[in-house]
Amino acid sequence: MSTSVAVKTGYDNDHEDLKPTVDNIPQSQGVTRMEAVYREVKSDRKTLWLIGVSVLVCAWAYSLDSSTTSYYSVDASSYFKQHSSVLSTLSIATSIVSAVSKPFIAKISDITSRPYTYLLVLLFYVLGYIVVATCQTVAGYIVGEVFVAIGSSGLDLTNDIIVADLAPLEWRGFASSMLSTPFIINTWFAGKVVDAIDSRGQWRWGYGIFAIIMPVALGPAVATLVYLDRKAKNKGIVNIASSNAARRAARDDAQKEGHVGPRGAVTAPAVESSERWTQSTNRILDEIDAFGLILLGFGWSLLLLPFSLKTYADGGWRNRSLIAMMIVGGLLLIAYVLYEIKWARVPSAPRRLIFNKTFIMAIIIDSFYMLAGSIRGLYWSSYTYVVKPWSYQDWVYYGNTLTLALCIAGSHPIQIIGLVIKIIGMGIMLDGKMATVNTGAMVTAMILIGFGGSMSVVGSRVASQASVPHQDVALTISLLALWSKIGSAVGSAIVAVVWADQMPKQLRKYLPSTATETDVKKLFGSPTSIRNLYEFNDPIRVGAILAYRRALYYCLASAVGLAFIPLIAALFQHNYFLGKSQNAVTNVGNDGLPLEEDHRQVELPPPKNKREAFLRLWAGK
Repeated sequence: MSTSVAVKTGYDNDHEDLKPTVDNIPQSQGVTRMEAVYREVKSDRKTLWLIGVSVLVCAWAYSLDSSTTSYYSVDASSYFKQHSSVLSTLSIATSIVSAVSKPFIAKISDITSRPYTYLLVLLFYVLGYIVVATCQTVAGYIVGEVFVAIGSSGLDLTNDIIVADLAPLEWRGFASSMLSTPFIINTWFAGKVVDAIDSRGQWRWGYGIFAIIMPVALGPAVATLVYLDRKAKNKGIVNIASSNAARRAARDDAQKEGHVGPRGAVTAPAVESSERWTQSTNRILDEIDAFGLILLGFGWSLLLLPFSLKTYADGGWRNRSLIAMMIVGGLLLIAYVLYEIKWARVPSAPRRLIFNKTFIMAIIIDSFYMLAGSIRGLYWSSYTYVVKPWSYQDWVYYGNTLTLALCIAGSHPIQIIGLVIKIIGMGIMLDGKMATVNTGAMVTAMILIGFGGSMSVVGSRVASQASVPHQDVALTISLLALWSKIGSAVGSAIVAVVWADQMPKQLRKYLPSTATETDVKKLFGSPTSIRNLYEFNDPIRVGAILAYRRALYYCLASAVGLAFIPLIAALFQHNYFLGKSQNAVTNVGNDGLPLEEDHRQVELPPPKNKREAFLRLWAGK
């Protein structure tokens, strides 16, 4: 439930006293509570460290999941004998669902509290992995993964929101990067875990163990935050934090009238809502923009899923169901735009964010970053699985090279350098008109892509959060993630079409003449058949490797070209000063109190002419 805190500035006849009164400036309860928690931990650094460690434990479990379960999808898709369509359909479905769920989860964390949000997403996470571990059909597998996508994206989002709540800008990038450090640890034994499970054919258990691990790992974070929240409330700090919005508004109004506004310990208690539950539910749905996000989710899903389904659909693109899905999906996206413009009470992308240059550039950078990444990487793991005679353990070690590199680096100039490094890394993956099989080139490419990508991701994250007030941080994080995931889904749809078109064609070209059409379909649908049925030097295996190399070339070349778009967009990013403020636009700390003059953002005077304005745009000022 939102906590509405506001002021109406009133003066007596002599204008000697400024009296803040409660009115109607909204500040969400979740934001208020975290400001209160920060005020509580300021006096006890041990408690702040306790929060950090407990969130890091949650991040460790999340990283172990990411470092292992992605490799089981090759076995699972081969088990159902639909490798190509399962991987692309799964990627599109999970990307869209996790994208659309993020604004819902962000708003829930605002209107309730961060620990309650942890518990909600944990429920989806555990339920999803139970379904995946027990499914007997492709549909069951995908449904379970969709539930997992909601839960895991919610855990990741809530971790990011808590970091933004408690870390000032000068430490925001470092603190955000710390959430990735567990990947450095897990990289070294994830291979042993996957090897132990895959070598026994127990991929279901590989998924199922996380229904046990995550609740245990998340417990300390939830318990710590609930304890601090209640402690702050018992001390009355929640009401003090709530009044910060009132004080700031009163001070701003007073300064406009030439008076000094309230400072120090002046407080105004939070207003208790008198709404009935039906009114509260309707208001919450409006604040979340539930109808608009449902239109967006269904629109993208119906538009993109046919790209992965057409391989096994009767008649391919001529299938009427696929045509209908794409038409309806396109119409729903048009309806979403019209609804947001004309009827949405609280649009999922408010005007204040649409016209925020830094935020829009961050969306362009991350969405095209993910689009190119999906085109490059969706089938890369399967490619290395086939073209290299590595053990399961070595295969996972190589796959996690990218993850490890993503954790080491980490605002504006660094981001540009990182994007250039990433493009170089992607170029190394090409060997003429084929994908490279050189081990040195493959490893170097992963390191450069990960190292450069980490610079870009941290840069976008910090810049977008710096460009908005605390109230909008959760929304900003969720919208950036939403459009990044949609970019990933679009990339998966594109690469699904390219792969389904090229791979069978290249198999027919490079397999020995003795290979039948049945062999082509079997090898196309199951990479494990290539690896398990044929020795590395067998003519069938050699032909399949050449087919993989040639088919993947079209994916990699497209990804390299698209990778230049984020680089161009990064040139327009604002280069904020990262100081002790919670953000770069309101000059307040993480506790909601005004900063001292020495720690405030320096505002530039308006540009004198168009030339200066143009130069500032390119300079990120």
